[in-house]
Amino acid sequence: MKRAVWMLLWLVAVSAWSQRPVYSIKFEEIVTRATADYVVRAHTEAVEKGAECFIMLLDTPGGEMEAMKRVVQLFLNSPIPVVVYVSPSGSRAGSAGVFITMAGHVAAMAPGTRIGAAHPVSGDGKDIEGEMAKKVTNDAVAFARSIAEQRGRNKEWAELAVSESKVLNEKDATSKKVVDLIAVDMQDLLGQIDGKTVKLASGTEIALSTKGKQPIDIPKTTAEAFLIFIATPAVFYVLILLMFYGLIGELQNPGATLPGVVGVISLLLALYAWSVLPVNVLGILLILLAFALVIIDLFAATHGVLTAGAIASFVMGSVLLFRTDSPAFRLSMWLIAVMTVLTFGLMTIALMAAWRSQKRKKESGKEGIIGKTAVVKAKLDPVGQVFVESALWTAETKDPPIDVGESVVVEAVVGLKLIVRRPIAEDMAADTA
Repeated sequence: MKRAVWMLLWLVAVSAWSQRPVYSIKFEEIVTRATADYVVRAHTEAVEKGAECFIMLLDTPGGEMEAMKRVVQLFLNSPIPVVVYVSPSGSRAGSAGVFITMAGHVAAMAPGTRIGAAHPVSGDGKDIEGEMAKKVTNDAVAFARSIAEQRGRNKEWAELAVSESKVLNEKDATSKKVVDLIAVDMQDLLGQIDGKTVKLASGTEIALSTKGKQPIDIPKTTAEAFLIFIATPAVFYVLILLMFYGLIGELQNPGATLPGVVGVISLLLALYAWSVLPVNVLGILLILLAFALVIIDLFAATHGVLTAGAIASFVMGSVLLFRTDSPAFRLSMWLIAVMTVLTFGLMTIALMAAWRSQKRKKESGKEGIIGKTAVVKAKLDPVGQVFVESALWTAETKDPPIDVGESVVVEAVVGLKLIVRRPIAEDMAADTA
């Protein structure tokens, strides 16, 4: 009887284990703190729901080193099996993606994919030079070898991927034991890993039961998708410029509201992106300097010298905007060129409009009346009234009396009173011209 009960319990346990779901995510972004947050949240959800395994479909050019380390540590210490699948065809596991792929209990690639090029570079995409290059590279090499050793992968190639930026396609990666297998699609992957035994960080060995199961996707929440979007390098760059546009628009049209609102919203979003991206303060300061130089040049009459410096400052600031060892954060030169032309075009139009507006105010104000011809409406003896520029003014003359209907010329404005005189020959000639 007891044997039958134990047998029944064993069958129930096996049945429950075999019914455990498979959860998956699609990771098609740069590795940043925002995208790492999504991976951590999705993995935690899979663990809490008793997942058979957690599958990451990976396609990334790389990303930030610290964010990558967070994901790697999560996978190395995962209480459930983690499968990293470089998919679909045409995808890559570049730079930080190399470390993440190797950190999975199972690493797989789809046909037509590649893995490699994990050599650290500076924020502008160039090789790091000097003693710092050795330190950064040696640290990355040690980390890659450590992951490969823990997962039983090719340590020598892991080192070459970092030190020499080696890249492998799916066939070479499998033959060199960098990844475990090639899978055409998800069902092929689940069929190949079914029955495979993996060892967790706790030392427990688990045989995967995945064949025929339909993975349950864990999508990004609306908030995660939005935050990941604004935390991309190109979007952050545009937000910074929108902030400056809004500031200039508000200064040009005080009380217009819309430019100020756009500027404030852009500032708040940019501050969040700044908190998760490796932003270089020097790049921000150079862009700010560019805006300041253009404004100064408009009023300092340097014949474009400062504007030329502003363009150089803007381009350098754009190139140096991110401080990181990954080329994934490098802004496209096309984007920089377009935004440079757009920014300086809009600034020139806005500032010239402001300059013309100020000039028109002077011409249409009290100063603009001087030299104008007025018509006497109330006899000047010596004080009376004249009509000029569609307005009736109190006026005084030094050569009274001047009768109603006669013309006079405005010589000066004193408070709310005009000083006028009789026209002379030069005034007549000017009017004729």
